[in-house]
Amino acid sequence: MTTSPQTLGPPAAPARPARTPLPYRRPLTQLAFAAAAVLAWELAVRVELLPPSSVPTARDTAAALRTLAGSGGFWHALGQTALGWGTGLLLCTALAVPAGLLIGTSRFLTRATRLLIDFLRTIPAVALCPVLLLTLGSTMTMKLVLVVSGAFWPLLTATVDGVRHVDPVAADTFRTFRLPAHRRVRHLVLPSALPFLVTGVRNCAVLALMLTTAGEYLGAAPGIGDELSRAQQAGAIDRMFALLVVAGLLGVALNSLLMTAERLALPWAPAHREGARR
Repeated sequence: MTTSPQTLGPPAAPARPARTPLPYRRPLTQLAFAAAAVLAWELAVRVELLPPSSVPTARDTAAALRTLAGSGGFWHALGQTALGWGTGLLLCTALAVPAGLLIGTSRFLTRATRLLIDFLRTIPAVALCPVLLLTLGSTMTMKLVLVVSGAFWPLLTATVDGVRHVDPVAADTFRTFRLPAHRRVRHLVLPSALPFLVTGVRNCAVLALMLTTAGEYLGAAPGIGDELSRAQQAGAIDRMFALLVVAGLLGVALNSLLMTAERLALPWAPAHREGARR
């Protein structure tokens, strides 16, 4: 006896196509949460959940921001911070990438330097500030040394990890054909390490900005950090919070810019392909 199709139950409903998120939904959500945070800040100060003597309202901070925007000294300090950050990042890249390629392509060097690298990268760079102040003073050189001493290690380790993650089958193929070392580095090592390297540069850039402002704040070197220290000493809390907002906005803008550049430079990277499907 055969079973009729009607006895098998109702046909399954067709699967609904996955909804593609609108391109502007994520930025709008982020802006909405940021606006809610600002509103909560304003209300918390007005009802004295936060002490008004130590924390200004969001409105007073916005007024201080407008005053800063019309000040030539502020833009000069911002330029000094940008100069220190950019030069420090270039120095870190010029030193860490070749060193990482050299260490990563040698199994002996990778094993021999692991303990030293792990030791040096755990030393807080800010702890070196008193020594640098005594030897170099409140100068741009002091700020650059501080940036390099702290931001160098993440980029170095990222480069080494990228080199060590080369496809072993492709590496064996290059060895089988006895291709020269420079072709192996150019056509195998660099393309494989590039996603690690670009991510390392992005992390290094954000850390370099933090160390730049920290060196200015602690070492009285010209820049946003020094302006923040002066505002704190003068008791100008609205100006101090305005400078903190500027530092935060710099970090957000820098990270967004680097992530966009990374997405455009490496659209084939797995992380960006997965992010595009969300």
